[in-house]
Amino acid sequence: MGILEFIPTEVRLSFVRVFLCVVVAYVVLRSIGFHTLFLSDTEGISALLLLIGTLYSVLYAFATYVIWGQFTAVENEILKESGALKDLLVFSRPLPERVRDPIVRSVKNYARTVVESEWEWLSQNAETEKTDRMFLEIVSSVTDARLEDETQRTLYERLLEIANQASSHRDERLALSVKRMPRTLHFFVSLAAFMILLLVFCYPFRDAYLGIASIVITTVLLLFARFVLMDLDNPFEGSWNASNAPFADLIIKFR
Repeated sequence: MGILEFIPTEVRLSFVRVFLCVVVAYVVLRSIGFHTLFLSDTEGISALLLLIGTLYSVLYAFATYVIWGQFTAVENEILKESGALKDLLVFSRPLPERVRDPIVRSVKNYARTVVESEWEWLSQNAETEKTDRMFLEIVSSVTDARLEDETQRTLYERLLEIANQASSHRDERLALSVKRMPRTLHFFVSLAAFMILLLVFCYPFRDAYLGIASIVITTVLLLFARFVLMDLDNPFEGSWNASNAPFADLIIKFR
């Protein structure tokens, strides 16, 4: 039950529909003797299952590796960007309030918009013009600061360096966020999964219950494998997604 909680309700319902259709189709085909057409081809079907199963496992492993690498890269850039913004708040504390307040206000406004809106925009591959402008306000709040003595000038240079780091991390995060699995790769993986299921349909199991059990197990595994692949492909929505908690912390934990 704990595992099922990770799968959205609509996805579970679609899985149930596909699952029922596959099982019913197999039972009907079995009852009319469809499997008897392949009684003499058991070895050939087994060889094809092994060949296509190996191809599918290699494709799936490659796709998962690429997607997971992208997923973790987005998470890393989130931590680096939010960490740089936190440093802006921390290192600006020695500054006079009139100089520091615009920096704090722009960072918190930006972080709030990222948490409340940007995750949804990125999940839909929408434009992020609003947060782009708000980030520029952070940079402007640093560059427009009027400092009075040499100590503040040294600190000002440090703040400029931090702002540049945050900007580069944001650019990298956005660049990684729009990447998705190529449609051709997705089609190839789906086609290999379909061929595996088709070959299990055709395999002439002597025992009907063994055949039904094989169809059930194969269908469940292939459906769940597809769900994992599609869910990880978008880091900003689904059961496993990149957390915006580091930006939320900037709003409530730092001043």
